[in-house]
Amino acid sequence: MSKVKKSILCLLSVVLILLTSVFYPLSVVAAGTSNDLSFESSNVLDDLFSSTVNELPFDIKNFPFNEKSSIQILNFVEFCYTYKESKKDDFGLYVYVYNPQGLDIDKTSKQNKIQLATYSDEFGEHYDKFELEFINEANQSNYKGLFYKFKIVDKEGTDGKTLIDRVNSNERVYKVSGIELLTNGNTNAIEYGVGGTYKFTGYAKGYGPDENAESNLNCTVENLETLSLEVHHTNYRTGVSSLGADHHNEVNTVYFAVPDRIFEEYGNLQKIRAEWWEYKTKPALITKDKAIYNELIKHVGKDFSSYNKDVKASVYGSSSTYMSPSGAFTRITYDWTWNIDVGSSVGLEVKSNKIIPMIPYVFYAPGANNVDGVFSFLYSSPVAGSVEGTQVADYIYKYSNSLGRGYIDCNGRKISKDLFETYVDTGRAMGYNDKTIDLGDTFDLNSYDSNHNWWDKLWDYGFSWPNTSDQYKNVAPIYEVKASDLKGTNDEIASRLLVNSNDVSELKTFYSNATKNKEKVILFRFANTDYYCEKAIASANGTASRDTSYIAQQTVFLDFDIIELTFNKDGVYHVIPVVSSPMDIVNSFTPPPPEFQWWKLVLALLILVLLVVIFYPILPLIIKLIAVVIKGIIWAITFPFKLLWKAVKKKRDKPKEQEESNQNTTQ
Repeated sequence: MSKVKKSILCLLSVVLILLTSVFYPLSVVAAGTSNDLSFESSNVLDDLFSSTVNELPFDIKNFPFNEKSSIQILNFVEFCYTYKESKKDDFGLYVYVYNPQGLDIDKTSKQNKIQLATYSDEFGEHYDKFELEFINEANQSNYKGLFYKFKIVDKEGTDGKTLIDRVNSNERVYKVSGIELLTNGNTNAIEYGVGGTYKFTGYAKGYGPDENAESNLNCTVENLETLSLEVHHTNYRTGVSSLGADHHNEVNTVYFAVPDRIFEEYGNLQKIRAEWWEYKTKPALITKDKAIYNELIKHVGKDFSSYNKDVKASVYGSSSTYMSPSGAFTRITYDWTWNIDVGSSVGLEVKSNKIIPMIPYVFYAPGANNVDGVFSFLYSSPVAGSVEGTQVADYIYKYSNSLGRGYIDCNGRKISKDLFETYVDTGRAMGYNDKTIDLGDTFDLNSYDSNHNWWDKLWDYGFSWPNTSDQYKNVAPIYEVKASDLKGTNDEIASRLLVNSNDVSELKTFYSNATKNKEKVILFRFANTDYYCEKAIASANGTASRDTSYIAQQTVFLDFDIIELTFNKDGVYHVIPVVSSPMDIVNSFTPPPPEFQWWKLVLALLILVLLVVIFYPILPLIIKLIAVVIKGIIWAITFPFKLLWKAVKKKRDKPKEQEESNQNTTQ
């Protein structure tokens, strides 16, 4: 008997999933002493070659490399279960993975996880993710990377129990819905559906009630219903927020399709459970001035808690100026500043309500938001354009940990703390979130007008007159899209469904395909947060620019993943585990809208009045002249048509005249 066989203490029962998705139980027969635990490091191929499939030896020819196939769980192994406290440390769960595409799996990533059922309540069974610890892989030249062996890292759940504490000793049931593996070069893991229920009975030798009894460990495998979801993200920003000027309500939404048969069998979708890591970005500067960008990009990630005179760049917000009646003293107060010399000197005091010590994001965006129409001149010059969410996400991934402050908590990923605030929006949780949202959990998007009066509006906006009443009440977090919802312009649909107008076309296509496939499209509005943006004054090399830049902040949701869907049919609940790959939700930075500059309108009216006064004495003559000009234009336009009409009339009347002439001749 081989050394590996001697090292395995447990009778292992496992499942082989072939390309046809049919389950085949694998059994590994081995013996050894109670102190021999080298199975922890035994080679994956040695273990597999020691197994049998349907009482036949494992044959590697049945598991070739195949780029058209997908990752599968080959074996699920319960190792040395016991109810005895003295031997519980020997217990372990192991997963053998068949990797037909030969993907380069990141063996050290904490994003490698498996999703298992952990507890039940009145709504059904619930699932949690467990980290996978890499043990080894097939390293023979012909099979390198074809098979992987992982150990499931047990943990205490919300009920305070571990997996070994939850199972029943007479029948240990492990329900596996999916496995998530990160491929080197990617930022998010991909989840593979491997639904199966593994039921273990009996004990390995030395681990049951009778320690001298031979092993009678056995496993049966059943299918497990899961839902594979293709999840898409969109967002919606209102023009205003109850937080005040420069703030916007933002709704973050994902949408997906669920087969009609699921609704027919289990009823309405009642709850959605999802997890994510939530953070608010530090201020990002976006500019369309290349000189400013080139200067500021040099100082990204540097601490400017105090003024650095050697840096020829600064950024600041709006300011107010106070001058003493005698003119001997002036005070300038900025809303916020970066690298501004604040302090007092003779006759001058410079203050900042908020010093921004670091700007970690700097983007160059020459595109701008333009106002079309005859009255576009009444609006302020457009600042920099939008920065796409994919560009922002890429910036986050590639940012170096400049200040050495460490990394945020995000599923074991190394993402610099430099990029994020130490807080999130009021009422929300920073870092890890595991939330179950019910159909009845409605929310409001409160407008500026909900808690501001006319004087506040005048103070914050002057005479810009934006729409400050953009408000939504009792918004449903779970919403089934109907055909009527997708009628109208993109902006109308976006406002109706609270989705991004740029995503409407894609949503329409997705809905059309889902309808053909007999599926319903669900919107899941999982978060309502604040988006902040305002114009910024940036200077470089002594030249300040007031109409080229803005700063913005948003909330990001990293490794967002839907875990479960709960359905309700006449009060009977049913939970279905979901297979969907985690995704990073990072939205675009969009500029503030152009400001309506009332003084331009006043100036235009004054000029009009002045022109009327100047030309009033000759106004009748001007009116007559205008009338002559208009008549001349009308004559010039109609003259060709009149000539054409005369020619047609003459040609039409000529036969009639000829006929009358012939009649006269006959008489």
